[in-house]
Amino acid sequence: MRGIFLLGVILLLLLWGFRTPFLFVLAYVWASIFTPQHVAYSVIKSLPISLIFAVLAFGALLRLKKVGYIRWRAQSIITGLLAIWMTVTLLWAVAPESAFEKWDWAIKSIAFTVIIPHFIRDRQDFEAFIWTILVAGMAHCIPFGVKVVLSGGGYGMPLGLVAGNSGYGEGSTLAMFSVSLIPMAIYLYLHQTLLPQHRLVKWMLGSFIVLLLLTAIGTYARTAAVCLAVLAASFVYYGNRRLTSVVVVFVLAGFIYPFIDVGWLDRMSSINDDTESSAMGRVAVWKWVMDYVAIHPWGGSFDMYRINSYAMELSDGSVLRVARKAYHSVYFEVLGEGGFPGFVMFIAMIALTLVSFMNHRKTLAATGEVWLGDAGRYLLIATLVFLVGGAFIGIAFQSYFYYLVALSAAYANLGIKHAHT
Repeated sequence: MRGIFLLGVILLLLLWGFRTPFLFVLAYVWASIFTPQHVAYSVIKSLPISLIFAVLAFGALLRLKKVGYIRWRAQSIITGLLAIWMTVTLLWAVAPESAFEKWDWAIKSIAFTVIIPHFIRDRQDFEAFIWTILVAGMAHCIPFGVKVVLSGGGYGMPLGLVAGNSGYGEGSTLAMFSVSLIPMAIYLYLHQTLLPQHRLVKWMLGSFIVLLLLTAIGTYARTAAVCLAVLAASFVYYGNRRLTSVVVVFVLAGFIYPFIDVGWLDRMSSINDDTESSAMGRVAVWKWVMDYVAIHPWGGSFDMYRINSYAMELSDGSVLRVARKAYHSVYFEVLGEGGFPGFVMFIAMIALTLVSFMNHRKTLAATGEVWLGDAGRYLLIATLVFLVGGAFIGIAFQSYFYYLVALSAAYANLGIKHAHT
């Protein structure tokens, strides 16, 4: 039954997309985050859903009317160059079979986002894109948050929409993602215009924020604590009214306090334990990656971690040995797989994305559009959460970061549009 319903949704998006091509882009974003092929066990499982919507979106791009304020931004150009470079690295991949498997999905995450800013042409498009990310993400967080209320959370417990230790089924990834979605939900709470019944929508978005917090806490992932700290500090620092921001942070902290138990505190206390095998195992891999690229500056291509082997002495005198251990960091993932060229491109994308959103005050002053100024502010906070949380998760080539990059390019375009109207 679930498969039939989702198949109907996909067919409706396809038919409607021919009338409104931007829907092909939104459908791709929805499919990449919601992952319907992992939710329904029917014909959908064998359909290349994302590929279908991507091909239709690229075709629609050729028919888009050109407008002056839609430009190729540096972050989009570098995104395209990164896709090309990571494809070239397959020539010297140290784990060829595994590298190609990862390239097959990772290249889509990177390349597709290059065209997204060309479809976002007004406030409604911009808002619809954020709504799509949020709604697709809430599909994972609603069941998780509800289960946390009913039975409590736990590390590694499959409480979300999908099972497994990858994608949004992995606890640390879901924790970071849920915290990063909170600023988007707050932005829509303040400024959304697409949905009627604004009071009802505000209640819904308020519920979303609560469930996002519960999801982050319920994962018991240490990444959640780090991301929540970044979220709180960013709200206070970038808030228009810092005192109000401080009050809101304390209110939210008071709300989640009843869901924090001894097990959660014990898990968080291991963050500073320099003998804990999981945390120090990551450090060992990071050291191995730096040693590897010092000799192989072009990197080892996708999944090069599969050849790692490293021994590191801990503070208690014991020796920790790792082998074939994943990076657990977007930065070391890119450095190891893309070498110095890929790493430089990745950092450049980050810098350009941050600069675009950091211009939110200038954008507000130039346009007088409060919604546009706040969009930059809240998307900046969402990006900061990803960048800090991503330091401990190997998700450098998953789609979410590249959607933030695309939004930063679209944000710059809309800033120019509204500054001249």
